[in-house]
Amino acid sequence: MTQDKSRQKPNARLIAVKALTRIEENQELLESAIERDPEYNSLETRDRAFIRMLVSSYFRSKGQIDQILNGFVDREPPKFVLNALRIGAVQILVLGTADHAAVGETVTLVKNHKKYVKFAGLVNAVLRRTIREGKAAMGAIPPRENIPAWIYKSWERAYGRAAARQMATQLQKTPPLDLTVKSDPQGWAEKLGGEVMFGNTIRLPKAGQLMELAGYDSGDWWVQDLASSLPVQSLGNIEGKLVLDMCAAPGGKTLQLVAGGAEVVALDRSGRRIDILKDNLARTQLSAEIVVADALSWDDERRFDIVLLDAPCSATGTYRRHPDVLYGKTAKQLGQLQRLQASLLEIAVEKLRPGGILVYCTCSLQVEEGEEQMNRFLQKQSDFDLIRFSEEKWCEFGNSGGYLRLLPHHLRENGGLDGFFIAKFSRKTE
Repeated sequence: MTQDKSRQKPNARLIAVKALTRIEENQELLESAIERDPEYNSLETRDRAFIRMLVSSYFRSKGQIDQILNGFVDREPPKFVLNALRIGAVQILVLGTADHAAVGETVTLVKNHKKYVKFAGLVNAVLRRTIREGKAAMGAIPPRENIPAWIYKSWERAYGRAAARQMATQLQKTPPLDLTVKSDPQGWAEKLGGEVMFGNTIRLPKAGQLMELAGYDSGDWWVQDLASSLPVQSLGNIEGKLVLDMCAAPGGKTLQLVAGGAEVVALDRSGRRIDILKDNLARTQLSAEIVVADALSWDDERRFDIVLLDAPCSATGTYRRHPDVLYGKTAKQLGQLQRLQASLLEIAVEKLRPGGILVYCTCSLQVEEGEEQMNRFLQKQSDFDLIRFSEEKWCEFGNSGGYLRLLPHHLRENGGLDGFFIAKFSRKTE
């Protein structure tokens, strides 16, 4: 008896191929490209994780895989076929999938698509050649090829060739899982099999199923990269302070601020992302004033003790967790983001009381969104001084010039961290 096609289990590899196509054609981010597939939500957790692994692993080695495949075909095949080859190749070259499964499943994908069935032979031949020659070819291609050339060159200019090479190598390593705990980091590290990294951040060697971890249901921790936790950790005692968290969602820093005893106004223009923040607050049994509004037009007369601006940015520093983020970016977009950041800094100044503290940070590796933005701010705002990070306490995080410039290969022996820029300013009282 044949199985009813309407009841057949969705094909995880096909969903991965379609996601790749959406990412390339629409400049969608990986998460939305996958989750927008109508069949994705019907899959089991294991299959969803498999799809994410396929697509993210491809982007970690995109340049190398594409160079290899380009050398094995006379002309580029249609996009669906090319993306099927990419998904097949990443299984062979990176994930260690059994050769027969990687080839067979990919060929079947193409055969089942009427428009591309004639390419099944090509797919079979190319993937079998990938088995024979691909691993040696991949070893000869430097990891820098996995990063868009203009971005890599910008890193060389900013941080030097040696650092840029190390940053490229970090792209191919799956990052550990960082959690911020409300209290007792040593106790939670022991309970979850991790290690204390800094302050209330603990690190687990791999993610696993978050909702199955101890402390999830009781709200004792939340997921937050070590680098992302440092802007709030750098503030020290914030008990009773009135704090504005601009661009707050999805809310890791908001949770830190509230857990630290601050009175927090969490502002963000995205209702969808604010919903995530609300869910996180509910799970952790913390509370903040939530405002859904554009910071550029938000009308509120209060003046705050602390303003935290985690500004919209290119997010290139998050590539360890989101390797697709490096693609689709342009220098023009970078310029638009710089102008938005400068405008938000002006609003932050308006909202800060005399004697207050302004924290500016971005999860970007581009100096235009970090050091250059900081320098322009100090030149323009004569009533602000840079609060210098002490070398003694912060040297392991790349302290330089009084601000923090975190690079992905810092702490690489412990798994690295996201790229981040953090600067703190104090407003003069007169």
